[in-house]
Amino acid sequence: MLLSQNAFIVRPLNLFLMVCINLVFGISHDLPDDTSASCTFKISLRNFRSILSWELKNHSIVATHYTLLYTIMSKPEDLKMVKNCANTTRSFCDLTDEWRSTHEAYVTIVKGFSGNTTLFSCSHNFWLDIDMSFEPPEFEIVGFTNHINVIVKFPSIVKEESQFDLSLVIEEQSEGIVKKHKPAIKGNMSGNFTYIIDKLIPNANYCVSVYFEHNDEQAVIKSPLKCTLLQPGQESEFS
Repeated sequence: MLLSQNAFIVRPLNLFLMVCINLVFGISHDLPDDTSASCTFKISLRNFRSILSWELKNHSIVATHYTLLYTIMSKPEDLKMVKNCANTTRSFCDLTDEWRSTHEAYVTIVKGFSGNTTLFSCSHNFWLDIDMSFEPPEFEIVGFTNHINVIVKFPSIVKEESQFDLSLVIEEQSEGIVKKHKPAIKGNMSGNFTYIIDKLIPNANYCVSVYFEHNDEQAVIKSPLKCTLLQPGQESEFS
């Protein structure tokens, strides 16, 4: 599967240095001096939605709500508040409609509150093409006498701006033997997609995992295995 917008990271050194200077003198007052308020951030592509999540490392600090702000490193703009993640009780935010470019760096600040009191402020810079992790798509399998139908579920709408260079991998396992299938899928694919793994041995147990590959530097997140015993003359349930 190749979902591409021909995105490449361009980071001229002089621009990077200039922006870093701007950040130090422009928004450093928003960042905390207390190292106990540091956070762990994660940006994931989940069902083709860009989801940012965070967790405060100091668990003794308990916030009742959060507000997320960001700016784009290459643009001289003030911090922008994300409307759907202002005063939210959730420790994650859907940024699909906000972060649309894989070649920009996003300067992010999360503020935690208890009532009207600011408890902490954490910051992190994201390069989507480097920092994004890709969660596996939802799928089902149906076993027949000598083949398996793998039904991969894609959302009805995949925003073009949020597409990455991704390869879909369907991994087949049986008796210690692993085979990888890489079906070719168009970049504008939406809805369910069915892939047939054929020429299988009847009365044998097969397991399937589905996941995305992005590049060699990023760890692959595989889905849990779903297994089926191929039985003659009938479909078999997946587990």
